[in-house]
Amino acid sequence: MNCHLLIPDLLWQSGDQVCRIANFPALRTLLGRGSAARDCARHMEEWLCRAFCVDKQQDWPVAVFSLVADGGDPGTGYWLRADPVHLHLDSGQLLLADSRTFVLTREEADCLAQSLNLHFSGAGLLFRVMHPERWYLRVERTPQLHTRILAEVAGKSIDEFLPAGKDGIYWHGVYNEIQMALHDHVVNEAREAAGNPPVNSVWLWGGGRLPDVADRPYAHVWSDERLAKGLALASGAGSSSLPQNAPAWLAQMPAPGVHLLVLDSLRTAAHYRDRVRWLENIEQLESRWFAPLLSALRRGEIQQIAISSGNWTFAVARADLWKLWRRSKALVDYP
Repeated sequence: MNCHLLIPDLLWQSGDQVCRIANFPALRTLLGRGSAARDCARHMEEWLCRAFCVDKQQDWPVAVFSLVADGGDPGTGYWLRADPVHLHLDSGQLLLADSRTFVLTREEADCLAQSLNLHFSGAGLLFRVMHPERWYLRVERTPQLHTRILAEVAGKSIDEFLPAGKDGIYWHGVYNEIQMALHDHVVNEAREAAGNPPVNSVWLWGGGRLPDVADRPYAHVWSDERLAKGLALASGAGSSSLPQNAPAWLAQMPAPGVHLLVLDSLRTAAHYRDRVRWLENIEQLESRWFAPLLSALRRGEIQQIAISSGNWTFAVARADLWKLWRRSKALVDYP
């Protein structure tokens, strides 16, 4: 059995020397003893689509696979993610905070989406809430539109990330209408009165139609991330929620083959530049995953461990652990 760990933002360039002195011995061994190869994927969503041989349409078609994982039926329609966000002014810039930074109830989400559906009832746009944090937008005709992944925009000014393409100007207008419809909404008034940030916009991204997925690169996918689960379902691979730690995963006696485990606990801290929380989360990964998996590799329970993050993929086999001359690098040494 082999395992492949997808760990977004493990190689986050924080620009802080704390990354150099932090001591993660199991992780350093896993990164340093085997082989390292460059990867062309810039973000987790792109990496997952490429891994399952899903082609980019205008966007990487995240929405349709997420919708499948959430129990929806995309049919032949064109879908976008329309995730609820909070926009706020800071030094003249309109910064985006996604739903990882606030709590939104299902009742609030349904009420906000219902108002948007009423507003856009004649425009061929249909908003659908599958989870308070995950909204979807069905579009009657395929737009000539390129969007940016939500993870790219989190914690940043939205100006340089707005939709582009032939229909870009039209969709800028849609954004303006969405913000006006939500500005003085009764739900947002109640949220502000309670000290909670208003949901004053959505972020449109990951558009496309559901393609066929012919390849099954993994025997099983272990993840709480909707895109990963949706791709697994579409490919016919097994799919399960991510266990709490490696011992719990190994206790389930995973079947032979290559298993993909998506460990995405670093993303929020990296996107919002929280170095302290980022290091705390790596420490947890070290104790819960890296150290137990390294022990399992030494015992022969696992034949190979691969780790993908950013522009790198590392692979270490049991025999590689004896290659003591291979020196591990600090995390910031991988550009």
